[in-house]
Amino acid sequence: MKKILKIMIAAILLTALVLLCACSGSKAKYGTLIYGNTDLSKYVTLGNYKGLSVDTSSENFKQAYENAVNKDISSNKIVEKRTEGKVANGDTANIDYEGKRDGVAFAGGTAKGYDLTIGSGSFIPGFESGLIGVNIGDTVDLNLTFPENYGNSELAGAAVVFTVKVNYVKLPGEVKMENHYADLGFSSFEEYEKDVKKRTASNLLFEQVLANTEVKEYPSEDKETLINAAYEYYDILYKKNNNTDFATILSQNNMTKEDFKEKMSVTADAQMKEQMVYYSIFRAEKLKDDYKLNDREKLGQDVMDEITRIEKAVKNYLYENSEIK
Repeated sequence: MKKILKIMIAAILLTALVLLCACSGSKAKYGTLIYGNTDLSKYVTLGNYKGLSVDTSSENFKQAYENAVNKDISSNKIVEKRTEGKVANGDTANIDYEGKRDGVAFAGGTAKGYDLTIGSGSFIPGFESGLIGVNIGDTVDLNLTFPENYGNSELAGAAVVFTVKVNYVKLPGEVKMENHYADLGFSSFEEYEKDVKKRTASNLLFEQVLANTEVKEYPSEDKETLINAAYEYYDILYKKNNNTDFATILSQNNMTKEDFKEKMSVTADAQMKEQMVYYSIFRAEKLKDDYKLNDREKLGQDVMDEITRIEKAVKNYLYENSEIK
């Protein structure tokens, strides 16, 4: 189980902070860089964003295109799957599970949609072997005991019951998007390909702008706001879904709140730079004149949606005003 928690922590450190701000409620103190009328030129020297070009025949574009497709597959959990038959050793089974001790769920023992390779040794003894032969779609109870030397002293040697549902088994081989474009809302594979090409080109154009943009400083107050919002988000999430607080999860992975904030600092810098560039271009080109950047309370829970719209507007502008070879 400890390995699972470390994977969760790694995922947290890679999460874009723009997705975390909306959790604090409409009257929270959001970063001024996002919703105020701050003069962004005092923080960044914007790189050239006009007259750029992208070569769609280049290896760089081809790799970026492949990465975009793989991201679509991963983020939408698109897999070739088997929904009938039994689980066998070596299978990668997608499972939901909940662990209880004396009838009470314990911290870190619950997950949904987890991909577990049977025989990998990722879970405590008896968990993976207990799923061999289980019918796909069935739910089973596994009566297990944590090892005496388990890292969490509260669970070491404890008798527990894991209730596990096998959702499906992932089939080996690459996903063929020709069979899944409709899952993403496209009417044809050609329409999907066109969309990916445009997104890929737009992303590469934006990367050029980022590379040529100099950050003079990161406003400490806004940075602190974003990092605290990230911590608050995960604290709420774990209390709701795992019946524990985020501090406990961090402790089980030998981390403190300060450790978390230090690691998130790098992610915050990257995210803030992107946001400042988006808003600088958005304002300079007046891509949406009637948008109220300083209307924080009205935006409230629509924070993520508003930022996403600005990002889309800027990338669309770059694509339409650049040379796509």
